[in-house]
Amino acid sequence: MSSLRNSIKKADPAPEKKEEIMLNLNLLFELATSKCDHFKTQIADNIRTAGTIENPTIPITHIIADTSEMRAYCKDDSTKIVGEATNAIKSFVTGGSENVISGVGALIGAGINMLMGSGEGVQAEHSDYFIMVDGLALVRIDVKSWIRKVTVVGITQKIESVLAFTAVKSSVDVDKISFNTFMEAYKYQLQRDAAHALNENDLMKEIKRAKEVYNLLKTDSAESTLVFDTLKLPGQNIHPAFIH
Repeated sequence: MSSLRNSIKKADPAPEKKEEIMLNLNLLFELATSKCDHFKTQIADNIRTAGTIENPTIPITHIIADTSEMRAYCKDDSTKIVGEATNAIKSFVTGGSENVISGVGALIGAGINMLMGSGEGVQAEHSDYFIMVDGLALVRIDVKSWIRKVTVVGITQKIESVLAFTAVKSSVDVDKISFNTFMEAYKYQLQRDAAHALNENDLMKEIKRAKEVYNLLKTDSAESTLVFDTLKLPGQNIHPAFIH
């Protein structure tokens, strides 16, 4: 797996097909670039209404940063996707817990692998969002991925799929949600991927850390006095609307 631009530079087409192949590769690059730009706009429009009845997801105050990647894949690269996704999140959320970042990377990688399972000539999209503790901040990470299955023959480095990936990081608006609401979404996320689900001790550590940051950011002191012990009660249902 490599960046799409590097794949195009390394392409070594057969002389009789060079012009045609390079034109097709450059068109794919332009399409992937356009997708990334479109994803940024879609995410910005979506999070603008977050926290409303129409969009009951975790609300934000401001967009902090965004990143986009365009990559070329061959079939053997599927096992590398989780690691690549984890590294992308790690560079984007530098103050995040290693356990949580690994779990988020696995979920993003699973979504991309699902797209790669599409049939040849098919294009597909996948959207997701996550909430994380990033140092002394609570952040929301929105992710959109697009993949186009292609078979570019006649080049040394075969390209079977082209991926466009965009992530947007925003600060969570703690004044618009209770800690319990935040935790319903966060706890569901922490336990969502069975292979990376936290054990009870690590889960409580992450919850306590999130609570400390939440209290630090909350401007309404009355809201910040929520009783933490209630989070330990069994049988709490996670509302699926809070996170996809």
